[in-house]
Amino acid sequence: MTRYSHLKWLAPIAGLMTAAIIALSAAPSGATIVCPSGITPPSPYCTDVPPTANTHNAGGIRGHSAILFGVAGPDVAGGDITSYYFEWGTTEAYGNQTPTGTIGSCPAGITPPSPYCNVPKTQKVSAEITNLAICTTYHFQLVASNADGIAMGGDRTFTTGSSNPLKSATAPRKVKAGHNFDVHFILHDVANVKIVIRHKNGGVVATHNLGTLGGGKYTRTITAPSQTGKYTLQVIATQSCGQQTIQSPLKVN
Repeated sequence: MTRYSHLKWLAPIAGLMTAAIIALSAAPSGATIVCPSGITPPSPYCTDVPPTANTHNAGGIRGHSAILFGVAGPDVAGGDITSYYFEWGTTEAYGNQTPTGTIGSCPAGITPPSPYCNVPKTQKVSAEITNLAICTTYHFQLVASNADGIAMGGDRTFTTGSSNPLKSATAPRKVKAGHNFDVHFILHDVANVKIVIRHKNGGVVATHNLGTLGGGKYTRTITAPSQTGKYTLQVIATQSCGQQTIQSPLKVN
Protein backbone atom coordinates (compact mmCIF):
# COMPACT_ATOMS: atom_id res chain seq x y z
CA MET A 1 0.00 0.00 0.00
CA THR A 2 1.20 3.52 -0.81
CA ARG A 3 0.27 6.61 1.17
CA TYR A 4 -0.30 9.99 -0.44
CA SER A 5 -0.70 13.02 1.76
CA HIS A 6 -1.59 16.70 1.25
CA LEU A 7 -3.50 16.18 -2.00
CA LYS A 8 -4.11 19.86 -2.62
CA TRP A 9 -3.35 19.33 -6.32
CA LEU A 10 -6.33 16.99 -6.70
CA ALA A 11 -8.68 19.20 -8.75
CA PRO A 12 -11.17 18.30 -11.54
CA ILE A 13 -9.47 17.87 -14.88
CA ALA A 14 -11.40 18.84 -17.99
CA GLY A 15 -12.64 15.75 -19.81
CA LEU A 16 -11.64 13.44 -16.93
CA MET A 17 -14.47 14.13 -14.46
CA THR A 18 -15.06 10.52 -13.49
CA ALA A 19 -16.88 9.41 -10.36
CA ALA A 20 -13.56 8.44 -8.80
CA ILE A 21 -12.09 11.90 -9.37
CA ILE A 22 -15.18 13.58 -7.93
CA ALA A 23 -14.98 11.41 -4.82
CA LEU A 24 -11.30 12.08 -4.23
CA SER A 25 -11.69 15.79 -4.93
CA ALA A 26 -13.98 15.90 -1.89
CA ALA A 27 -11.18 14.68 0.40
CA PRO A 28 -10.05 17.27 2.96
CA SER A 29 -7.10 19.49 2.08
CA GLY A 30 -4.01 17.74 3.42
CA ALA A 31 -5.83 14.39 3.58
CA THR A 32 -4.01 11.08 3.79
CA ILE A 33 -4.83 8.73 0.89
CA VAL A 34 -3.83 5.05 0.85
CA CYS A 35 -3.62 3.18 -2.47
CA PRO A 36 -2.76 -0.43 -3.40
CA SER A 37 0.79 -0.99 -4.62
CA GLY A 38 1.25 0.38 -8.14
CA ILE A 39 -1.90 2.55 -7.97
CA THR A 40 -1.79 6.34 -7.74
CA PRO A 41 -4.70 8.69 -7.07
CA PRO A 42 -7.17 9.57 -8.36
CA SER A 43 -8.46 6.00 -8.36
CA PRO A 44 -11.53 4.21 -6.97
CA TYR A 45 -9.07 1.78 -5.37
CA CYS A 46 -7.58 4.50 -3.19
CA THR A 47 -9.06 5.30 0.20
CA ASP A 48 -9.08 8.40 2.38
CA VAL A 49 -7.94 7.35 5.90
CA PRO A 50 -9.63 9.18 8.79
CA PRO A 51 -8.07 9.15 12.28
CA THR A 52 -9.02 6.57 14.87
CA ALA A 53 -9.88 6.84 18.57
CA ASN A 54 -10.77 4.18 21.11
CA THR A 55 -11.71 5.08 24.69
CA HIS A 56 -10.40 2.65 27.32
CA ASN A 57 -11.33 2.22 30.99
CA ALA A 58 -10.22 4.86 33.47
CA GLY A 59 -7.63 4.01 36.13
CA GLY A 60 -6.03 5.47 39.22
CA ILE A 61 -9.50 6.41 40.46
CA ARG A 62 -9.54 8.28 43.78
CA GLY A 63 -11.97 10.52 45.56
CA HIS A 64 -11.04 13.65 43.62
CA SER A 65 -9.01 12.45 40.61
CA ALA A 66 -8.75 9.79 37.91
CA ILE A 67 -6.59 8.95 34.87
CA LEU A 68 -8.31 8.57 31.49
CA PHE A 69 -6.86 6.14 28.94
CA GLY A 70 -7.32 5.41 25.26
CA VAL A 71 -5.67 4.72 21.90
CA ALA A 72 -5.63 7.20 19.01
CA GLY A 73 -3.71 8.03 15.86
CA PRO A 74 -3.93 8.61 12.09
CA ASP A 75 -4.72 4.88 11.59
CA VAL A 76 -1.87 4.51 9.10
CA ALA A 77 1.85 4.55 9.85
CA GLY A 78 3.37 7.79 8.61
CA GLY A 79 -0.04 9.45 8.37
CA ASP A 80 -0.93 12.98 9.37
CA ILE A 81 0.07 14.27 12.80
CA THR A 82 -3.00 13.77 14.99
CA SER A 83 -4.35 15.80 17.91
CA TYR A 84 -6.36 14.30 20.75
CA TYR A 85 -8.13 15.19 23.98
CA PHE A 86 -10.62 13.66 26.40
CA GLU A 87 -13.99 15.27 27.03
CA TRP A 88 -15.55 14.50 30.42
CA GLY A 89 -18.37 15.43 32.79
CA THR A 90 -21.21 14.04 34.87
CA THR A 91 -23.38 13.45 31.74
CA GLU A 92 -22.77 12.51 28.11
CA ALA A 93 -22.89 16.24 27.35
CA TYR A 94 -19.44 16.28 29.06
CA GLY A 95 -18.74 20.02 29.37
CA ASN A 96 -15.03 19.67 30.18
CA GLN A 97 -11.97 18.61 28.21
CA THR A 98 -8.35 17.86 28.92
CA PRO A 99 -5.47 19.80 27.30
CA THR A 100 -4.87 18.76 23.69
CA GLY A 101 -2.07 16.28 23.04
CA THR A 102 -0.24 15.45 19.80
CA ILE A 103 0.58 12.09 18.19
CA GLY A 104 3.55 12.18 15.84
CA SER A 105 6.19 14.80 15.16
CA CYS A 106 8.40 16.20 12.40
CA PRO A 107 11.62 18.22 12.54
CA ALA A 108 11.21 21.98 12.13
CA GLY A 109 10.38 22.86 8.53
CA ILE A 110 9.37 19.29 7.61
CA THR A 111 5.77 18.21 6.97
CA PRO A 112 4.47 14.67 6.44
CA PRO A 113 4.82 12.55 4.41
CA SER A 114 8.54 12.47 5.06
CA PRO A 115 10.99 9.78 6.22
CA TYR A 116 12.19 12.36 8.76
CA CYS A 117 8.79 12.41 10.48
CA ASN A 118 7.79 9.98 13.20
CA VAL A 119 4.04 9.38 13.07
CA PRO A 120 2.81 6.01 14.44
CA LYS A 121 -0.38 4.37 13.25
CA THR A 122 -1.79 4.50 16.79
CA GLN A 123 -0.50 5.41 20.22
CA LYS A 124 -1.65 4.86 23.80
CA VAL A 125 -2.70 8.17 25.34
CA SER A 126 -3.79 9.27 28.81
CA ALA A 127 -4.70 12.36 30.81
CA GLU A 128 -5.29 12.97 34.50
CA ILE A 129 -8.36 14.91 35.64
CA THR A 130 -8.66 16.43 39.11
CA ASN A 131 -11.01 18.42 41.35
CA LEU A 132 -13.69 15.74 40.98
CA ALA A 133 -16.55 15.25 43.42
CA ILE A 134 -16.39 12.18 45.67
CA CYS A 135 -18.79 9.28 45.16
CA THR A 136 -19.84 10.58 41.73
CA THR A 137 -20.20 8.91 38.32
CA TYR A 138 -18.41 10.61 35.41
CA HIS A 139 -18.64 10.11 31.64
CA PHE A 140 -15.63 10.53 29.33
CA GLN A 141 -14.66 10.04 25.69
CA LEU A 142 -11.45 10.24 23.65
CA VAL A 143 -11.54 12.52 20.59
CA ALA A 144 -8.88 12.49 17.82
CA SER A 145 -8.59 14.80 14.82
CA ASN A 146 -6.33 15.62 11.87
CA ALA A 147 -6.66 16.82 8.28
CA ASP A 148 -8.69 13.71 7.46
CA GLY A 149 -11.47 14.27 10.00
CA ILE A 150 -12.53 13.68 13.59
CA ALA A 151 -12.91 10.36 15.43
CA MET A 152 -14.94 9.79 18.60
CA GLY A 153 -13.72 6.98 20.85
CA GLY A 154 -17.05 6.11 22.49
CA ASP A 155 -18.44 6.94 25.93
CA ARG A 156 -17.24 5.23 29.11
CA THR A 157 -17.89 5.89 32.80
CA PHE A 158 -16.20 5.60 36.17
CA THR A 159 -17.26 6.41 39.73
CA THR A 160 -15.06 8.21 42.22
CA GLY A 161 -14.74 6.74 45.70
CA SER A 162 -14.40 8.06 49.21
CA SER A 163 -11.48 10.43 49.71
CA ASN A 164 -10.33 8.78 52.99
CA PRO A 165 -10.81 12.15 54.74
CA LEU A 166 -8.92 11.37 57.97
CA LYS A 167 -5.30 12.46 57.77
CA SER A 168 -4.53 11.52 61.38
CA ALA A 169 -6.11 10.87 64.78
CA THR A 170 -4.36 10.72 68.17
CA ALA A 171 -5.39 10.22 71.80
CA PRO A 172 -3.73 9.18 75.08
CA ARG A 173 -3.10 5.45 75.48
CA LYS A 174 -3.75 5.58 79.25
CA VAL A 175 -6.40 7.63 81.10
CA LYS A 176 -8.04 7.61 84.52
CA ALA A 177 -11.52 6.19 84.92
CA GLY A 178 -14.19 8.90 84.67
CA HIS A 179 -11.69 11.63 83.75
CA ASN A 180 -11.81 13.85 80.67
CA PHE A 181 -9.18 13.61 77.93
CA ASP A 182 -8.63 15.12 74.48
CA VAL A 183 -8.86 13.43 71.11
CA HIS A 184 -7.07 15.21 68.23
CA PHE A 185 -7.75 14.56 64.54
CA ILE A 186 -7.13 16.19 61.17
CA LEU A 187 -9.55 16.08 58.22
CA HIS A 188 -8.56 16.98 54.66
CA ASP A 189 -12.11 16.66 53.34
CA VAL A 190 -15.75 16.94 54.44
CA ALA A 191 -17.07 13.96 56.43
CA ASN A 192 -19.46 12.99 59.18
CA VAL A 193 -17.32 12.21 62.23
CA LYS A 194 -17.89 10.27 65.43
CA ILE A 195 -15.67 9.03 68.26
CA VAL A 196 -16.47 5.56 69.59
CA ILE A 197 -15.09 3.75 72.66
CA ARG A 198 -15.37 -0.01 72.57
CA HIS A 199 -14.69 -2.55 75.33
CA LYS A 200 -12.04 -5.17 74.60
CA ASN A 201 -14.85 -7.62 73.80
CA GLY A 202 -16.04 -5.29 70.99
CA GLY A 203 -19.11 -3.87 72.67
CA VAL A 204 -19.75 -0.13 72.28
CA VAL A 205 -19.34 1.76 75.58
CA ALA A 206 -19.79 5.33 74.32
CA THR A 207 -20.46 7.15 71.04
CA HIS A 208 -19.80 10.86 70.49
CA ASN A 209 -21.41 12.13 67.28
CA LEU A 210 -19.63 15.26 66.08
CA GLY A 211 -21.70 15.81 62.95
CA THR A 212 -20.47 16.92 59.53
CA LEU A 213 -17.11 18.67 59.61
CA GLY A 214 -14.97 20.29 56.92
CA GLY A 215 -11.26 19.98 56.43
CA GLY A 216 -9.11 21.18 59.33
CA LYS A 217 -7.61 20.35 62.72
CA TYR A 218 -9.96 19.40 65.58
CA THR A 219 -9.79 18.64 69.28
CA ARG A 220 -12.68 17.09 71.17
CA THR A 221 -12.80 16.44 74.91
CA ILE A 222 -14.56 13.24 76.00
CA THR A 223 -14.91 11.31 79.24
CA ALA A 224 -13.18 8.01 79.92
CA PRO A 225 -15.31 4.99 80.94
CA SER A 226 -16.01 4.73 84.66
CA GLN A 227 -14.77 1.14 84.83
CA THR A 228 -11.12 0.25 84.54
CA GLY A 229 -10.00 -2.10 81.80
CA LYS A 230 -8.80 -2.31 78.22
CA TYR A 231 -10.71 -0.47 75.49
CA THR A 232 -10.35 0.66 71.88
CA LEU A 233 -10.87 4.27 70.82
CA GLN A 234 -12.04 4.83 67.22
CA VAL A 235 -12.32 8.02 65.18
CA ILE A 236 -14.71 7.23 62.31
CA ALA A 237 -15.17 9.53 59.28
CA THR A 238 -18.06 8.66 56.93
CA GLN A 239 -18.77 9.88 53.40
CA SER A 240 -21.68 8.87 51.16
CA CYS A 241 -19.78 5.99 49.54
CA GLY A 242 -17.20 5.01 52.13
CA GLN A 243 -15.96 5.09 55.69
CA GLN A 244 -12.51 5.47 57.22
CA THR A 245 -11.53 4.49 60.77
CA ILE A 246 -8.39 5.22 62.78
CA GLN A 247 -8.21 3.41 66.10
CA SER A 248 -5.86 3.04 69.02
CA PRO A 249 -5.78 1.07 72.29
CA LEU A 250 -7.09 2.82 75.40
CA LYS A 251 -6.26 1.61 78.89
CA VAL A 252 -8.43 2.94 81.71
CA ASN A 253 -6.86 2.83 85.20
